[in-house]
Amino acid sequence: MWRGPLATALALALGVPFLATLPAAAADGPATSLRGKADSSLLKDFADHDRASFWVQLDSQADTTAARKAKTKTAMDRAVLKAKKDHAAASQADLKALLKKSGARYTSYWISNSVKVTGDRALAEEIAARPDVASVEADEPVPLPPTTKNDTPEATVDGVEWNVDRINASKVWDAYGVRGEGVVIGSLDTGVDYQHPALAAQYRGLKTDGTYDHAYNWFDATGTCPTSAPCDDFGHGTHTTGTMVGDDGGGNQVGVAPGATWIAAKACTTTDCPRDALLAAGQWMLAPTDADGENPRPDLAPDVINNSWGSTSLDTWYQAMVQAWRDAGIFPAFSNGNAGPSCDTAGSPGAYANTYASGAFDRNNRIAEFSARGPGVDGTVKPNIAAPGVNIRSAAPGGGYVAESGTSMASPHTAATVALLWSAAPALRGDVAATEAILNKSAVDVDDTSCGGTAGFNNVWGEGRLDAYAAVSAAPRDNLGALTGTVTTDGTPAAEAQVAVAGPMRATLTTKKDGTYAFPRLVAGTYTVTVSKFGYTTRTASVTVTADASLTYDAKLTTAPTGTLTGVVRSASGTEADVAIKVQGTPVRATTDAHGAYSLTLPLGSYQVSLTPLNHCAAELGTTVDMTEGTATRDLTLAARSDAFGTSCRQVTADFPTGDTKVALVQPSNAYGAVTLPFPVALYGHTYDKGWISRDGQLMFGSLWLGDNGSLPSTGGSNGALYPFWDQLAMDDASGVYTAVRGSAPHREYVVEWRDMLIARDTTRRVSFAAVMGEDGTYSFHYRGIDPSEKGYEQGTGATIGAENHGGTDGLLYALNQVSVRDNMAIRFRAEGHAVVSGTVTDANDGQPVSGATVTVARAGTTLATATTRADGAYLTQIPVPATADHTITVTAPNYGSATRTANLGSLSVLRTESALQTGAVSADSSVGWQLVVPPGERRQRTLTLTNTGSAASYTVAEKSGASWLKVSPASGTLAAGARQKITLTFDTATAKPGTVSTGTLVLTSASGRTPTVSLPLKLVVPAYRTGVDVGADAVSVDGLGDTWTQDVPYAPGSFGYVGDGTATTYTAKDIAGVSNSQEQQLLRSGRRGVTEYRFDAVPNGTYQVELGFAEPVGIKPGQRVFDVTAEGSEKVPDVDVRLEAGAIRTALAKTFTVKVTDGQLNVGFKAVTGTPLVNSIRVTQRPDMS
Repeated sequence: MWRGPLATALALALGVPFLATLPAAAADGPATSLRGKADSSLLKDFADHDRASFWVQLDSQADTTAARKAKTKTAMDRAVLKAKKDHAAASQADLKALLKKSGARYTSYWISNSVKVTGDRALAEEIAARPDVASVEADEPVPLPPTTKNDTPEATVDGVEWNVDRINASKVWDAYGVRGEGVVIGSLDTGVDYQHPALAAQYRGLKTDGTYDHAYNWFDATGTCPTSAPCDDFGHGTHTTGTMVGDDGGGNQVGVAPGATWIAAKACTTTDCPRDALLAAGQWMLAPTDADGENPRPDLAPDVINNSWGSTSLDTWYQAMVQAWRDAGIFPAFSNGNAGPSCDTAGSPGAYANTYASGAFDRNNRIAEFSARGPGVDGTVKPNIAAPGVNIRSAAPGGGYVAESGTSMASPHTAATVALLWSAAPALRGDVAATEAILNKSAVDVDDTSCGGTAGFNNVWGEGRLDAYAAVSAAPRDNLGALTGTVTTDGTPAAEAQVAVAGPMRATLTTKKDGTYAFPRLVAGTYTVTVSKFGYTTRTASVTVTADASLTYDAKLTTAPTGTLTGVVRSASGTEADVAIKVQGTPVRATTDAHGAYSLTLPLGSYQVSLTPLNHCAAELGTTVDMTEGTATRDLTLAARSDAFGTSCRQVTADFPTGDTKVALVQPSNAYGAVTLPFPVALYGHTYDKGWISRDGQLMFGSLWLGDNGSLPSTGGSNGALYPFWDQLAMDDASGVYTAVRGSAPHREYVVEWRDMLIARDTTRRVSFAAVMGEDGTYSFHYRGIDPSEKGYEQGTGATIGAENHGGTDGLLYALNQVSVRDNMAIRFRAEGHAVVSGTVTDANDGQPVSGATVTVARAGTTLATATTRADGAYLTQIPVPATADHTITVTAPNYGSATRTANLGSLSVLRTESALQTGAVSADSSVGWQLVVPPGERRQRTLTLTNTGSAASYTVAEKSGASWLKVSPASGTLAAGARQKITLTFDTATAKPGTVSTGTLVLTSASGRTPTVSLPLKLVVPAYRTGVDVGADAVSVDGLGDTWTQDVPYAPGSFGYVGDGTATTYTAKDIAGVSNSQEQQLLRSGRRGVTEYRFDAVPNGTYQVELGFAEPVGIKPGQRVFDVTAEGSEKVPDVDVRLEAGAIRTALAKTFTVKVTDGQLNVGFKAVTGTPLVNSIRVTQRPDMS
């Protein structure tokens, strides 16, 4: 079953369209919340991307019913146009204000009262919350499937195609002499091959001298044609147009109404039909515009519009468009879709009640299997009628012909039949309802109620088979007369003169090459005839046309008096050469010379003049000029183009910049290379210090993205980028991308040169160009080696040139796929209303860079920008400066003093500030920390010395975890510049358990920028046993570290002491004077020779550290005293030669080792090798940390 009508008149078409092929299934409706107004596709877009393009549909439509009361089609068209535009302007005002405030990119469509927006989810949420918004939908193009072609065309009938004969179109030609003359058919499709032999003569843009004027006759809503002329890159539109009007004057009579003329709007590409293109094309059909999209003329709207496209789902988003056409007196012909043979398969817009949709039948008068069946919206019978649609031979791009099948082929038969009707019965022109009634009544009934309906009106055939002859025969053709004549100028036939009649009906035509004109069918009555031709005076006359008679009215036009206007065109770049000047509504065109001078000669009067510069930095200009007798002078100034950020450009004279370092592009495709910028740069207020250079002419800062060129700005692609020549390029051995740095701060420049690049589409062509990015916020593009005669890819016809911001929401598009660059040309860009603040932050103590410093720029107390310094201390930020004013630049960094500067900045100001921040430089005299062994219940003290070589700085010293076994004094304070401070560290084991180890970290924190924190490791060992013996001494002593040493005693069981007959020796002061390598001189004042062992009883089992001290006082040479040291029966230190190892007499030697005790007794032995052993001190300590 069909889904019911949506809540609003417009909702997004989500289904797959048909162009003579089978469609896909319809999509589901919207969900709830933002979901209440958004479809699932948009919600997914926001889930996958930060930004998306979406459609906002307002909840109201213009009332165009008053237009139906107008007496002529042109008046109806004008009334619809005014109502639509006025309503859209009023109802969209608040929404547009919101969008402008948000900075979002948007395009308004008055025809449907909808707006296309590019923004983030937060903006979409805000829009959806508005009560005047009906829906928020994803921007999904309508996919374009391939057409169904037939290899063998059907045979012709009496020289015309079978389908033309089947609807009796040729019978209309013969019986009534009518071929569609005076009627204009619009094709809204994939475009048209306007030079096809069967279509060229019928194109309204063809002039009598064989040249073409595409203004008001052609519109490319997709922007995909390579030139301003009509094109068809898919073939579908050429085929449908051929079925309507095709006739080459020879053997190819493929069209139903070959006397009609055609115009076209391209709304579909080779893959799909974008929604915005379909809307833009529909708007244009209602009021065609000139080649610049300006000066809409409803009087040149077509009479009929053929639409051989659609969707398989029922979505009424195009319904308001169709109704606008109907209210303007334009017949809306649509195909019904190719989703048959099932019922309920009619596609939209064909399924709307306000369209006239065609199904398809074959040569044997059988309904085509693919022809979609009804019903349509709210049970409306669909199709309305059936026309030939199988194996239809018609025109194909390139001058050939092809046979294709689909309801896309059927609808053109209906559209062209309307042209025959309105040509034969001009009173019907613009009366859509009456025309539908005649088509319905004259159709040949076919009984097929398989999908509902009646024998004469059903959902398979509609009203039946189309019969053009029966329709024309049923039309009101009475009370008609003719008006003919010749227009001359000074006795010479005047071609292309316009002849307009206004009376019981209105019509306009142009004279032929011989100056003749003819209105073969006018409703009898009195008419005002107006004859005009540019350069001549206009003639007006009143004539009376009588029924069944022909009236002749000849007009002689005289040359109008003229005046001359001269002047010079200038812009910010200077005088502007090659500016195209067009006088609207006239054939007059001019181009400024090399000095910007122009001259116009025109008949007296006022004219609208448009100026289009070749220099795309200058904006186009539209102005009014008044021509008076004689010669007048008026200089014209072109404003600078700019984007929302304020970026503008100008063409300048500059030497071509070259690089000196080749960029290694990523293989195998040489697609891009990553670069680190030598200094930060700003683009659209965003600061960058790295980027990517692509082979295809992109310098990207925001993100890496490779793909085909497109318009700017766009949320797709890389964003935050420069595009000096974004095109499909290639490289050979002569090609390369090079970089260089030039200039000095704050005006350094980063050069990227693309040298001798190949144009991928034509590798015989090369181009060299460069982008120069300045740290002062400016950038420029340069071009060299451009062939001035090529007028193609080298000059930019396949390239995007411009720049865009980080989010792809703003940018300055210099040119897109058009001739835009020349040899030795340079374009310089700058950001008006912005200033650049840059500099370097250093440490005042060492002069080295400070990384991570914060730079704040403020005006009148309001922060404008915040920057962070790089590893090299550099920073840069770009700020808005609406007017010259004082700005405060403040530089701060943790543990540094601040620096402040006030400077007056205006638009384009460049300020560089070098800041040396004051800070302390507090250091500790220890870098390794402390490891102490302190027996239980004792204390030890150590000293930490702090030194400050910087500015005054506060400090604190504490154990990181607040350990109770350490006391610090003083724990905090301030060190003046150059001052020192001793810190006492007290280690206390009063509460410690024997055999335990405590660790910690002593943290020195100070206001020192380089080293604000110094961490020193701590370890406190509390041994279960420790005895130190001052060997040979007879009293207890305490060393400089606070450790106790006992007197030397012989071993007694259960205690400790020496074993053997060793002799105690006490040295004189002379003997030990100047002993080096020891801070504990007292331990060297005595010793014992000949000792064999020290024994320690009742020790806890575990790992022990044994520390031995030695010193030879006098008279010993190396080798005279050598001994081994053992412990627990194992040799620990072999061949101890104190004299040899110490290197001199009176030099201390220490030996330390560990041993494991398992029997409660520790034995340390001394075994003589040469002479007698000598020991001066021995200490054994249980080490729980060494187990």
